Amino acid sequence: EEQQITKAAKVLHMAQPPLSHQLKLLEEELGVPLIIREAKKWEITEAGQRLYERSKQLLQLLEDTQREITEIEEGMSGTLSIGTSSICISYLSDHLSEFHRNFPNVYVKMLHGDTYYLEEMLQENQIDFALLLLPVEQSNYNIQHLKEDPYVVVIPRQWEAQFPDDTISIKEVAEQELLLGRRISGTGIYEDIVDHFHSYTLDPHIILDCPDISTILTLVATGMGITIIPRSEVHQVYKDKFKVLQIEEPFLYTKPAVVWLKDRYMPKAAMELI
Repeated sequence: EEQQITKAAKVLHMAQPPLSHQLKLLEEELGVPLIIREAKKWEITEAGQRLYERSKQLLQLLEDTQREITEIEEGMSGTLSIGTSSICISYLSDHLSEFHRNFPNVYVKMLHGDTYYLEEMLQENQIDFALLLLPVEQSNYNIQHLKEDPYVVVIPRQWEAQFPDDTISIKEVAEQELLLGRRISGTGIYEDIVDHFHSYTLDPHIILDCPDISTILTLVATGMGITIIPRSEVHQVYKDKFKVLQIEEPFLYTKPAVVWLKDRYMPKAAMELI
């Protein structure tokens, strides 16, 4: 990971010579070189890479085993790590409050990001499960689909005179300045929305994209433009700042899901909440 023995020694809080010696002993025991030593920078061999991957799996298995044994002894306690996108938080909020009342000894840690970021957190075992929007890039997941949510148009409240009705045509939407949510990487709702406009032979006038829905809503409230988001994300607290319009033509629905790794131990607390 560090690509230099000096840096690796610092991360491990040990001197360089003992680390080099241990690495040499490991290579002698396995009978294969694990590192290609070139000046100050070291490169890992294929055998070294395989050992690294297997070692991470073993360490994760040890951590999962310790967690499982602790749960047997102490019951429902410890830390539950959850990742969620801003669009999916509404699926979690009510259930999380009830969960805390039932299991007050479980500490909840929440991480926030788009699907790309949450997948990274899952693959690195930083979270137990994620609430995100499909599709996902990897295939080693258990996936529990949640109720789909229709997209609506949100306009600044000060534009209400310009849009007196409760509906809007997709052509009218395309003519407005649009602020859209977009993943940091990969394909998601941004691309789906643009493709849907194209299916009507329309080119939307997009002036900004951002992975955070709350930021987009803040900008819409200033009159910068309009946005298209899932209906569940327009909470009652926003009623004085925005007006919500239904799209007249058939439009898209979100595909939210709870996602967790197939081969990782899931704490009882996580399964209870799921």
